[in-house]
Amino acid sequence: METLTKLEPQPDPNQNSHATIIQISSFSSLIGIPFGSILGPLITWLIWRNQSKFADENGKEAINFNLSILLYQFLVVIIGLIMFLSPILSMAATDDANPIGIILSLPGLWLFLTGIGLLSLIRIVLVLVATIKAGNGELYHYPLSIRFIK
Repeated sequence: METLTKLEPQPDPNQNSHATIIQISSFSSLIGIPFGSILGPLITWLIWRNQSKFADENGKEAINFNLSILLYQFLVVIIGLIMFLSPILSMAATDDANPIGIILSLPGLWLFLTGIGLLSLIRIVLVLVATIKAGNGELYHYPLSIRFIK
């Protein structure tokens, strides 16, 4: 005779819908809402966090991940700009017309463009994965996420 293990109760479809909306609201920045990737999940989480633990956990995950990506993008911009501008500003300060400064600034431009692009692509893919999992009643823990809200 087989022994059945007790499974945790799955969230009801209403809770799945709330969690799915919280996750997909991260895309509100794509429709032109400034800081929408943070504001969308934050507002929807604040509305539904007390109605279910599942929505609460999904909201925390979405907010933490989007804040983390914003931080990483900010760091890429700062480092890329420093790498890009320092050789050019050095040339301007010394009145040096040597084109090597422009060549030395290209890695900073490359870091800036590819870093922002890769982080944006990672965000889109992982938010889609989290949205699908939320719709199926599963909690998705984002990789690369700093736990700002616990």
